[in-house]
Order: sequence, then C-alpha cells, then structure tokens
Amino acid sequence: MATSNNGSGAEKKTTQALQLVTTTIIHMLVSRRIPILAYLFLASLIALLAFKFHLSTLSDGGVFEDGIEMRWRCLKTKMISEDDPTPFDFALNFILKPTFPDNLNAGNTPNVLVLVTTTASEGKMREQVRQSWANYTSRAVRVEFLIGIPTDEQLPLIQKENEEYDDMIIADVVEGYYSLAAKTMAMLIYKTRYYPDSKCLVKADVDNVLILRNYERLCEEAIAPLILGKCNVPRTVLRNTTKWAVPEFVYSEPVYPTYCSTGTYVLAGKTVPQRLIKEAMRSPFANSLNFRKLSEDVIFTGILAEKAGIRRRHINGLSFFEIPEFFCRNGYKTTYSTHLLSDKNPVKNYYKLMKIEGVLCRWWDPYGVRRW
Repeated sequence: MATSNNGSGAEKKTTQALQLVTTTIIHMLVSRRIPILAYLFLASLIALLAFKFHLSTLSDGGVFEDGIEMRWRCLKTKMISEDDPTPFDFALNFILKPTFPDNLNAGNTPNVLVLVTTTASEGKMREQVRQSWANYTSRAVRVEFLIGIPTDEQLPLIQKENEEYDDMIIADVVEGYYSLAAKTMAMLIYKTRYYPDSKCLVKADVDNVLILRNYERLCEEAIAPLILGKCNVPRTVLRNTTKWAVPEFVYSEPVYPTYCSTGTYVLAGKTVPQRLIKEAMRSPFANSLNFRKLSEDVIFTGILAEKAGIRRRHINGLSFFEIPEFFCRNGYKTTYSTHLLSDKNPVKNYYKLMKIEGVLCRWWDPYGVRRW
C-alpha cells in the first residue's frame, strides 16, 4: 500500500510540473515578449527538465513487461538485481585448438603469445589479420584466434580454417557481448595450460591492428610481473549512460582501480595469468554473472590485478581510434596499435600504421599526439 501511495504522489507531482510548464509556455507565446526561436529553445529546455524530474520520481526498481525487476538505469547493461549465481567453470574445456602447442619444446616456445578474441562469423576479418599485422615471421611471436561456441553450421567451417592455418581455438563459452570477460578468462586458462613458459600474453580484439615487432621488444624489455597498455583512461564508474553503465549493486565504488584499455594489453610475466585466475576464483567473478558482465579490461587489468598486487604501467602508442597515436623513441616515431571503430579493414589500417614507423620526429610532433 505504501508503494502505491508513493507512486500516486510521484504521478501527481509530475502532472503538476507538466501543467506548470504548459501554462508558462502559453503565457510567453501570448505575450510575445521573446522571439520565436527563443520560444522553441526554452520549451525544449523546460521539457527536458520536466522529463528529468519525472525520472527522479521513479523508484529504484520497476516491473517491466517480462516481469523482471531491474533498475531502469541498468537496461543497457543487462544487469539485473536478481543475479545468476551459476559458478564459472575454471576447468574450461577447449573444443578445438591448434596442434602447435602439442609440439612445444625449449627451442620453439614463443616469448610472446598473442590471443585475438573474435567470433565464428568474422572469418573475413581473420583472413585480413593474417595477411597484414599477424604476418610476422619471428619464432618469438605466436598469434592465435579464440572464439566461443559456434553454431552447428559454423563448426565445419571453423574446423576447416584450423586445418589450413592451425591457429583457431574454440572455448566452451557462449558467444555474446557480455561474454567477453569469460573469453578473456579462457585466454588466461589457455595460456597457462598450453604455453606456460611464454613470458608475455598479448590480449587483442580482432578489430585491433598491432605492430608485433614493437610488442616483441616491449616484452623483452618488460620487468615482470607487469601489465602494460593504455592505462591513463578515465576510471569514473558510469551509472546511468551508455552500454558501460554499472549499477551500485554490482560495483559500489565510485571509481575503478587503474586499468588498461583499447582492446589490447600485455600481461608480462609467466605467472601473471595464474595470479589473475587465482584472484578470480575468490572474487565475485566466480559466482556472479552480473560481475562478469563488467568490461573485461576493467576486471582483469583493474580489479583482479589490483587484488593480485600486479603493477600496471601506461605506455604511449596505443590508440582508441583508427588515427594512430605515436611517441618518439630514439628520435623516431613509434606506435603499437590502433582500434578500428568504423573502417573494419585491418590490411589498409596496418599499412597506414606502418607509414608512421621509422619517421624522424620533429620538435613539435610530441605535441600533436592524439590523447584520450
């Protein structure tokens, strides 16, 4: 009954506010005290404020058509107040994997393992990646692609692709945007299980473009344990906007720990993946689906890394956009990666990235770098 009275009171306040807005607008129009453009602007502003007031009178929870109680601000993130406590399977199975790890020895173990998260339907993108930035001839670097469970129609195509390139991994994870954290965990488990002696794990998205020789050098120079990437990103927790909105019942702190973004980062140190897995096992990641819907970079390079005591170090040269970001090393421009937001063409963007490499830095160049 109390809830009903509160709802009636909120509706009454909203009605009164709208009546006041209507009366004010009519009075201004009749009096002709301000120009017509000002009428329109003022009316829009008042309507926006009235709508904001209406939202503020809503209770934290509401019942929608499907009967699920959730906060209106969480609709974008698909996080519901009644969490799914299904535990994550850390004994994850890999339905398909390359044969390469089966023949590892001291002479052919890569120092840098690059795992690219992708989906079964992105075969064309994978082919372009193989033709461009992944076409790097160095025994120290190994590139493989990880996908979730494909459909019955897609599975034969993926198997054929693996027979041809020997670089496909199918993790026993359901595909979807909110499964990205589960796929990153699958990468950590895969590296720990099949490449335990590789120093660095580079996580990348299929729409990232990398210069692998620079990542190889970065790994060699890194003093482990360490996480390297674009780690100067904003850390404020968004509550009611965009697909990254996070309700307080999932993560209550106002800011995230320092984390590294852009889709690609480096876990430097043989034991870093194991340490992150260990922290995940005793964190909400283990039994909270809502927690696993957080951005995967926040979870692994931020929350879990903080708990594991692993340092994060920001490096320049990683861009959120197609436009490369560079820094000057020994007097020459150097870059690591870009992120393809609209132009999903790895080949073209790889050559665009390579045009920067080795170009002499001018005195004004560091001031022209695009920042976050």
